[in-house]
Amino acid sequence: MLRLRTGAAHLALGLAVVSLPAHAQEAPEATNEDDAIVVTGSRIAQPGVESNIPVVAVSAIDLQREGVVNIQDSLQELPQMGVGNSRTNTNFLTSGNGVATLNLRNLEDKRTLVLVNGRRFVSGLAGSSTVDINNIPTDFIERYEVITGGASAVYGSEAIAGVVNFILKDEFEGISARAQYNITEKGDNPRYFASITAGTRFGADDRGSFMGNFSYDKDTGLLSRKRRISAEDCYFDICGPGGYSSYSPQGRFQLFNAAGAPQNAYLGGSLFSFDDNNNVIAGGGAGFNRNSVRRISTPVERYLASGIFKYDLTDDIQAFAEITYSKVKSNSDIEALALADTDIYAPGFGIGIDNPFIPADVRAAIAARNSDGDASNDVSYLGFRRRQNEVFDRSNNNTRDTWRVATGFRGSFAENWNFDASYVYGRLKDNTTSQDIDNARYRNALDAVQLADGSIVCRSATARAEGCVPINIFGFNTASPAASAYVQAVVPKSEKITNEQHVLAANITNSQLFSLPAGDVGVSFGTEYRKEKSVDDLDILTNTGGNSGNMIPDTVGQFDVWEAYGEVKVPLLADTAFFNYLGVTGAARYSDYSQGNVGGVFSWNAGAEWSPVDGVRFRGAYAQANRAPNISEFASAPAETFEGVTDPCNNVTATSNRAQDNACRAIPAIAAAIAANGTFAYTPADLQGINGFVGGNPDLKEETANTITIGGVFTPSFAPGVALTVDYYDIKVKDAIAQVGRDLSIEQCLLTGLADFCDNVTRNAATGFVTRVDDQLINIGKIRTKGIDVGLRYGRALNWFGDDRIDLTANYTYLIDFKQQANPSAPVEEFAGEVGYAKH
Repeated sequence: MLRLRTGAAHLALGLAVVSLPAHAQEAPEATNEDDAIVVTGSRIAQPGVESNIPVVAVSAIDLQREGVVNIQDSLQELPQMGVGNSRTNTNFLTSGNGVATLNLRNLEDKRTLVLVNGRRFVSGLAGSSTVDINNIPTDFIERYEVITGGASAVYGSEAIAGVVNFILKDEFEGISARAQYNITEKGDNPRYFASITAGTRFGADDRGSFMGNFSYDKDTGLLSRKRRISAEDCYFDICGPGGYSSYSPQGRFQLFNAAGAPQNAYLGGSLFSFDDNNNVIAGGGAGFNRNSVRRISTPVERYLASGIFKYDLTDDIQAFAEITYSKVKSNSDIEALALADTDIYAPGFGIGIDNPFIPADVRAAIAARNSDGDASNDVSYLGFRRRQNEVFDRSNNNTRDTWRVATGFRGSFAENWNFDASYVYGRLKDNTTSQDIDNARYRNALDAVQLADGSIVCRSATARAEGCVPINIFGFNTASPAASAYVQAVVPKSEKITNEQHVLAANITNSQLFSLPAGDVGVSFGTEYRKEKSVDDLDILTNTGGNSGNMIPDTVGQFDVWEAYGEVKVPLLADTAFFNYLGVTGAARYSDYSQGNVGGVFSWNAGAEWSPVDGVRFRGAYAQANRAPNISEFASAPAETFEGVTDPCNNVTATSNRAQDNACRAIPAIAAAIAANGTFAYTPADLQGINGFVGGNPDLKEETANTITIGGVFTPSFAPGVALTVDYYDIKVKDAIAQVGRDLSIEQCLLTGLADFCDNVTRNAATGFVTRVDDQLINIGKIRTKGIDVGLRYGRALNWFGDDRIDLTANYTYLIDFKQQANPSAPVEEFAGEVGYAKH
């Protein structure tokens, strides 16, 4: 097979086996009443494609035709799918590089539920419910099915945007192998894939069967500089030198007085640079092109082993087991750390002006300032911004090991009753390592003195005894290897993630409970118990804020939930005038969560189908879905941040008349400052010293969503093989989990005085300055998206060379709206038509 994949611009060479086509079609058709199947969105088996919600299905043969290696490549071609995490956008994750997640309707991957054979799969990210579909073996997939809109009543939490269900093959006899090599049209980013599948039947009367698969694939990744679109750094709409980072490898330095205020210009500006002899520096050392060393696609290497076992214990009871193990390796390439004095020094401190590495002309200028009798321009220390090229970069290495076992019994009893009882265990072990600095060591290395013999050493004798080597950051490539090694953290930066999942479920169904004139009534009901636990263990320097980042504590959390659910399908009319078929469906689920503020949750849906004449079918459904907060959202401890905030009271005067100025002047310390100085103003050091803690919230409640789907299916008799589907969807999420925003907390505290905002803000009663602004997740967001899906399929048997046929498929989505409001005080933002939210 030689195939050009235009969407990904890859050439794929390999061997594929062709059988039944089903690209992006409605759910698989059953040939007669005895072939009833379970289609995603309902647990009741149905003959054919009768469903009151649109179900898109893609079969194994289509995956083979496309040369799909990673199943995400196929799913991302569906217009219902938004941008999820993938190898092309996870280069900057501190863990989880190369993860593959699904994001239906752009409502975020945490609101898309991923199932395998209708059962849950362990999360692939810390504290999350999001599944990494790198763990789904492509050659085991019989088909996958996608529904959009609320499905919590049938499947539980997370199914706000919809469900993606991977249906696996359950038996195979013989041996099958395939291999594939992909390369882009540019001749780079090679990808390798090899897979072998074997299966057999065993036992008396062949009552048992086993099939196993092992696959290996490697995506070598791609550097950003290999593509013109990503070769240069951009700042908003400015690309090229004007958009480069101000953290250059030779350093930029600023003079400060004892109060932390920047002093007058030196050498043409308050910032000065050295040595532009570097091919990634722009404009005489004015910046650094970060994209010269970044990746637009991260390397991903996968080892997957899977097995499926089943055995007929009796004529009516079958035991089964599904086992999956995967090892996924990936790594990022990120530019060297951008380090500033504010990252390692407290406000008001920096490099001492007696540092012997300071260039002679700069030292002379500082001495002149400090001896001219004008204290207003005295220099006490130097601030800096410098790219740490020769010290270390921030690239990381990531290894994820995932185990999953699903086992249980299924069968039938009495008349027309079927049951399924299962236990699922999943475990993720994720280990990420990277380099970092030790702040204390870096301060020691910058605090250098020159001895009488001309040698330069660290000032602290204790630090020298511990191996301190002074570091020179004045200029390009001036930090020695020994100094660079000393300032690095002794123990590498690390993150160890462990996720565990236990699910016990039992379900019974009867698709022919009793008969009505229009057909059989079907029912399904069951119960489920689920327990999730996540541990995110960070290194000690990250925990204490002793490296280049802020202080981040570990996250340890768990929850469990008991659920009971039921579903019914009732045919009302059939084979009468204007009612070729009319039927209704309904489902309900009650969930009891261990999280204190979630507790009992009720979700439900109701739908109808009406076929006035043969070949025309209208359908509609309304659902109330929910998503309980995940572990990261309710259990993550507050992490420190120094990200800049804006106090509306800064620069307020006695006569300023903005909306918040009266509230500012009502604060005694601010009124006193205005009376004494004419204005209330922060110094740079005051602003730099404002910290805060951002984290989860144990008092979160569940998100809720109201979803509507209305559409039709048209299969005209005058055009055999043609199927047209048109569906309107409307999804409205309320109480979405989001942060208030630190700036908004300050502003709204002044304007409203509400505790929701003022509890986040700490002001110094003596000075009036904000010293700390916290932020946490609360149920304040709203999201609403509306659109129209259109699908057109034509299939026809040709029988020119046997069983050959032609299949043509077109899928289109028109996004009417995607509106989001982060909190009740924020404006409603329209995203439809923006990047990542295409209207067409």
